[in-house]
Amino acid sequence: MRTVKIWLNKPQLKSWLIQAKEEYGVWGRATGKTQGPIAQRSSHAANLMPRGATGIIGSTYMQLLDRTLPPLFKAWEKLGYVFGKHYWVRVMPPAKLNIPTAIYPVITPEHSITWWNGHVFHLISQDRPGLANGKNLDAIIADEVRFLNHDRYMDDIAPTNRGNREFFGHLAEHHMVTMYTDMPTNPAGKWIFDKEEQVDHDKINQIIHLQVEANRIELEINHPRTTQARATYLSRKLKGYITVLNELRKDSVWYSEASSLDNIQILGEGQIKQWRREMKWPVFQSSILNKRIIQNPKGFFYLFDEDYHCYEAYDYNFIDSLGLHLPEGVLDDCRKDGDLIKGKPIDIGMDYNADIKSLVAGQETHNYYRVIKSMYALAEDRKILTDLIDDFCAYYKHHDCHEVNYYYDHTAMGTDATRLKTLADIVTDQFRLNKWIVNRYNIGQQPQHDIRYRLWETVFQEKDRRFKAVRFNRTNAESVRVSIMGTGVRQGQNGFKKDKTPEKRKSVKPQDAPHQGDAFETLYIGKFKNDYGYAELTTGMMIG
Repeated sequence: MRTVKIWLNKPQLKSWLIQAKEEYGVWGRATGKTQGPIAQRSSHAANLMPRGATGIIGSTYMQLLDRTLPPLFKAWEKLGYVFGKHYWVRVMPPAKLNIPTAIYPVITPEHSITWWNGHVFHLISQDRPGLANGKNLDAIIADEVRFLNHDRYMDDIAPTNRGNREFFGHLAEHHMVTMYTDMPTNPAGKWIFDKEEQVDHDKINQIIHLQVEANRIELEINHPRTTQARATYLSRKLKGYITVLNELRKDSVWYSEASSLDNIQILGEGQIKQWRREMKWPVFQSSILNKRIIQNPKGFFYLFDEDYHCYEAYDYNFIDSLGLHLPEGVLDDCRKDGDLIKGKPIDIGMDYNADIKSLVAGQETHNYYRVIKSMYALAEDRKILTDLIDDFCAYYKHHDCHEVNYYYDHTAMGTDATRLKTLADIVTDQFRLNKWIVNRYNIGQQPQHDIRYRLWETVFQEKDRRFKAVRFNRTNAESVRVSIMGTGVRQGQNGFKKDKTPEKRKSVKPQDAPHQGDAFETLYIGKFKNDYGYAELTTGMMIG
């Protein structure tokens, strides 16, 4: 028998001891969510419920493939479970192994993982709702749950955790729920905080004390100096403890919070200091220190709602064709994108700061203007403007229309002693060097900040149908989404002004400053200036 030694930090150890039927955790970055409770509880439930089923839940299927499963497999390996021996991913186990068939047999294996005893893990995501249809689950595992639409989860997925009581109804682990996330920063994720009120702390303390004693008894049973008579007596006693613990754990709920500091023995003090240098203070507080900082900024784009104005879009026909173990880099191009309109040019807007060059891309549909991608190139990475254009062309290499509509303002038209060509010319020439067609649109001087402030009130409110509603690809346009959410506002002499002071602070990373939002404004205003009758002197009348 192989002995596996595992080091656990305090939050992980407490989870291991409690083994509540329902467990919810809000843990900071690199605290050990997957290495601890998710891996341990998922394998524990599968071992106890042969031929049963667990749902591995994600907001998107790409989240499962890209962020949930790889660390889970690594954690299972540390627990002693070997791929191809103890579990099989998206394929049926070899027939010669005689692995039992699940109670509800898997017809096609491409969205499942089979455990050594016939237990099945079903991959279920909210952007592919059909994967939950007809499922009868005995347990649920979910990571990054702050991204879940909780109402939809309760309506569509939670009811599948049902049935099979005749097989596993005596177990406290039957219909267990395990949900973990880092700290929610959006009001939509606050639902998980309510779980703290459901914890019966007296029951939890009793479970911990009994489990510690049960562990001590088991160690004594296995000690070489323990006599056979003593071992027999202790075995009967241990069985009683296990019976009591099983009953206590039924209907038990555990909620915990942990910061990255709880895992400092593994991370090291240097990693914490590095994160502090790199992150904005509010991000460091929420992601690392695990502080409850629900952001509801009254900023320049204050009506932007991350849940309402964002979407996920993947081309799963392409993704499924690759298999689960994806070749490195294959997914980092437009073939995975479900929102890219084939045969249609891509619109781009840019910002040209010394420290960061930003690009935001979009395409118009009948109902919305979609922001489909945001990218940047950092001077500290020794990247320049032409590198950003090359990165864009590489990402969209497989798009069937190598053509861009390039919107730029007066900031792209200047020259200086270091360059004879304008920034707009440099961008155009680099696209053409990559064999792309460039349609140039000079929008001239940008409207004043106060006019843009009121424009975004109108656009994001979506009550005036003259203004095209905007939607952001949550994953591909993450940097511009973060920029918009973090851009502040201040009162100026001529009305509201965008707070640009973060761009001048050395403590603020360029990608956290408002640059990406500036590129988005150039894109949107350039795209629709003719539709809206835009002119510098009349824009205020148009919006008002």
